[in-house]
Amino acid sequence: MKIKELTLLIAGTMALASCGSTKGIPYLADIDNISQYELDQTAKIYEAKIMPKDVLTIAVNTTVPEAAAPFNLGSNAGSGVVTQGVAISGAELQTYVVDSNGYIYYPVIGRLKVIGLTRVELQELIKSKIHPQYITELPIVNVRFKNYKISVLGEVAKPGSYTMMNEQCTIFDALAMAGDLSIYGNRENVLLIREDATGKKSYTRINLQNASLLTNLNSYYLQQNDVLYVEPNKVKARASRIGAAEGMTVSVISTLVSVTTLIFTIINSNK
Repeated sequence: MKIKELTLLIAGTMALASCGSTKGIPYLADIDNISQYELDQTAKIYEAKIMPKDVLTIAVNTTVPEAAAPFNLGSNAGSGVVTQGVAISGAELQTYVVDSNGYIYYPVIGRLKVIGLTRVELQELIKSKIHPQYITELPIVNVRFKNYKISVLGEVAKPGSYTMMNEQCTIFDALAMAGDLSIYGNRENVLLIREDATGKKSYTRINLQNASLLTNLNSYYLQQNDVLYVEPNKVKARASRIGAAEGMTVSVISTLVSVTTLIFTIINSNK
């Protein structure tokens, strides 16, 4: 076989090898199989439930700041009053840590059970506790999670922990914040680790290519302190088995083959 023919054969083989399939890359690859009816049946606005160790901020707003002041303790007692959504004091509002039994200690009211409540439900509960017994005007109560975070690890561009501002996060929101999966991320077997209100841990395997994920709300919506781990695919796993020594050996052999081929080509061209 002539050198020119051999070169064309090698080039053709390399071109075919480089034309890899994209089958394992797209998310929700079979989404056309999910009907709008199925999506409508599972449509809802997700609201996080308060759990032990959550950190909350609570602001009570009234047109008379002095009336709300006892319920807006800041880093300095009596400060941190918020009215009409605008802070009128420099101190940050007091945070409330939910204890292991699901309670917080709230000013004036005292011990308050909050576990299992949504943010809106707690707002209504506090409102009912302070009006009209302590405040004659119907107050506006705003509860926020201070520590609503999700951790994303493994084959993503920016692994780390991310804090949510709106207490709602889908699995794709979390992956987007982490810069998306790398080309080496296994999209068919993402691990979700979750801890419930009792401290019990559980795990779920998620296939990002399967469109049924959109109707599985327990996996699609993440909870506070969830951990996502994206494991490497087979290509990355195989590559990781080649150590530095093996890599150097392959490099040397490749160089020798290239030099030998060059010499062979020069010799034949001079015939």
